[in-house]
Amino acid sequence: MDQKVGSHHCAVLLAAGHGSRISGLTDRPKSLLEINGKTLLDHHFETWRAVGIKNVNLVLGYKASEITEAAKKYENDFKIKYLLNEDFRNYGNTFSLLLGISHIEELGSLIFDADLIYEKSMLENILKDNVENQILIGPGHISDIECAKALVDKNDYVRMTVDKRAISDDELSRYEFKGEAIGILKFSNNTTKALKNACESFLKKEENLNKNWEHVLNEFLPKHDIGTHFNDSGKWIEIDTPEDYKMAKEKFER
Repeated sequence: MDQKVGSHHCAVLLAAGHGSRISGLTDRPKSLLEINGKTLLDHHFETWRAVGIKNVNLVLGYKASEITEAAKKYENDFKIKYLLNEDFRNYGNTFSLLLGISHIEELGSLIFDADLIYEKSMLENILKDNVENQILIGPGHISDIECAKALVDKNDYVRMTVDKRAISDDELSRYEFKGEAIGILKFSNNTTKALKNACESFLKKEENLNKNWEHVLNEFLPKHDIGTHFNDSGKWIEIDTPEDYKMAKEKFER
């Protein structure tokens, strides 16, 4: 494995949210849930280290000090910036996304949902792909309301994502369902800057402050050619609920 494959990107981890649907299981941040004796945060950092990522922007909010303390052991191996979404209950993850990418100067960005666990090979493969701008996509079901559904045009560029609702007939007439957006996005430095500008414009409207990044992406994607990187390994899971956590432990504990 080329240790430098990740050196051209900064990892942005969106870890500010509360995770209300799993709060009955734990009051800790979701990134500190343990699988196989390691937290999700550990899994992220260890995977990043394995692919040569050196720069990390952690966007924190809920119980930020706990995550900061847990990340300290990685400060010798990474250049870590701790960025705080202080009003995370009212400022959604579009604001967190803006915080995370605003502090990238020369590198591309790799954006991660903090509640995600994935095999190292998935990150290796998208980094080795020569396409500069991509969304990592896996198999999904078009009828699954929970699935972050990626819709592509005839050139296989992602033009919108649909989450927490069904795809409309109009959307299906214009685009094709590709699969589930897993929660890892890869952008060049120029595209990262364009996304930053899009987030800033989006958040100028007060009604957008608490909206998730799906909404700003759906303004951004029609104007920018963002490709797909499809991975059908199934070696990942996003942990939103106690049931997801149980599935993640079954899949990754060995």
